[in-house]
Amino acid sequence: MTEPTLVSDEVFRWILTLMTGVVAATWLVYDALKLYWLRNEDGSNPTIHDKRFGYACGMVIGIIGVVGCFRFHGVI
Repeated sequence: MTEPTLVSDEVFRWILTLMTGVVAATWLVYDALKLYWLRNEDGSNPTIHDKRFGYACGMVIGIIGVVGCFRFHGVI
């Protein structure tokens, strides 16, 4: 006898995809904006270098999350 489920497997996959995709896309856009706002800052300041590196890493993480969601559903 099988146990009853609250939602189907397909609905569960879409819920997880939307949660992951929304977080990843928000992270990507936020870090891209922060990196854009730093474009005119003094490049000789080590703090600015650290921020640029951190925002670039955040953008990579966001891209991985968004691409992973697309690949999970066979879009890419």
